Formats: sequence, structure tokens, C-alpha cells
Amino acid sequence: MRNYLRAEWYKVLRRSYLWVTIGIVLAGEVLLLLGYVFLHGAGTEMSFATGWTNLVAMLALGLCASLLTCDMVFAGQYKNGTLKNEVSFGLSRAKIYWGKLLAQTGLSLLLCLIFLGFYLAGCWLLLTHDPAADREALRNVGRALASALPLWLGMQGVCCCMYFACRSGLVGALAAVGILFNLPAVYLIFGGLGGGTPLGWVMDRVYDLMPVVLLSRVINTSAPWDLCVQCWMVGAGWFALFTAVGLLAFRRKEI
Repeated sequence: MRNYLRAEWYKVLRRSYLWVTIGIVLAGEVLLLLGYVFLHGAGTEMSFATGWTNLVAMLALGLCASLLTCDMVFAGQYKNGTLKNEVSFGLSRAKIYWGKLLAQTGLSLLLCLIFLGFYLAGCWLLLTHDPAADREALRNVGRALASALPLWLGMQGVCCCMYFACRSGLVGALAAVGILFNLPAVYLIFGGLGGGTPLGWVMDRVYDLMPVVLLSRVINTSAPWDLCVQCWMVGAGWFALFTAVGLLAFRRKEI
């Protein structure tokens, strides 16, 4: 597995797709930080606490970014026929699946650290400070990130499953987006139609287990630790479920 992961990382690091994405995101963060500095006059100075807390509103982008890292690793292997070569070489399908899932998850973690670190450093250097407010902001954002992380890992499982299940990368991406963002709306509609019936109660409970629903609660609240625990349980469940489905489907799939 170590050699397989090394090979996957080698391929990803040689793709301009990765470096262009990093450049675009960092440039966007620079523009955002400059906006904090120059668009707020002396009477409305932007503080580190405010700038860092604004990060919570951007957490939804992390779910969407999972599609990018999955696409970087999978790299249209059905279209290019390279997946068939890996199977013909004698690699087990489980090893191929887990290798790509771990590679995309590791890549996502690395990019997350780069982007968060850059934004944190920029806020720290360019914005004003209040020690008490800074500590509170770091605690609040820390809880929010700890809550969002498992939901984002669940999205990794969904994306990997859809990319292996669909021969087209575009179809796989659309399927993942549909599961994460459209299913909550469908469940909400049917739950509302069910009213106070047992079906309505069940649909309401299912709705509460949608990652995007929990993430919206993380963004709109101070992310208490009980919500963090719920996020870890839901994220682990989604990751395990879609990884099991993806492995089973890939083992039976004609390449």
C-alpha cells in the first residue's frame, strides 16, 4: 500500500491542475486579506478575531473542494484506461480503491493545512489584536473545524464511491453533489408532507443526518461540543457506508 500511495502522490504532484488550484486559492485569500485591510477605515478596523471568525462562513467550500481532490487523484482513469492496467498488473481492487481514497484524503488534509495556515498567518500579521477576543475566536473556530472535519471526511467517501461507480468523472461529480446537496431538500419536502405521521418523523430524523444540514448548524452556531460529537458520528457513518458501497460496486464492476 505504501508504494501505491507513493505512486498516486507522485502522479498528483506532477499535475499542473494541483498547482493552479493552489495558486488560485492563495491569490483569493490575498485579495480577501487586502480587502480586510483597505476596505475598513480607521474607524472600523478589522480585527484578527473578526477575520479569523469569518473563516467559519467558508466551511461549506470544504465539502465542494472534496470534488477537486478526488478528481485530481482519480484523473479520469476510466476514460484513459489506466484503471484496467492497474487491475491487469495484479493489484487487488480493494488496494486500488483504498489507495485512491487515502491519497485523496491525505491530499485534502495537506491542502487544508496550507490554506488555513496561510489565512491564519495573514490575519495575524495584518489585522489588529485583542488578546481576549483572539483567544475566544481561536476556540470558536477550533470547535467549528473539529465539527466540520468528520463531515468533510464523509464527503471524501461519497466522492470516491461515485467516481469509482461512474465511468464519467463529470457524472460522478454530479452524483456526489446531488447526494450531498439535493437529498436534504428532497427529505425536507417529504418530511413536511408527512406532517405528524410516523413517516414524517422518520424523514425528519434522516434529514438531521445529512452532512450539509449539520454543517449549516456548525456555521450558524458557536459549534458546541455536543454538536461536534454528533458530527463525528454522522461523518463516520457516511464514510463507512459509502466506502463499503464503493468497494462492493468496484469489485463487481466490469472495467
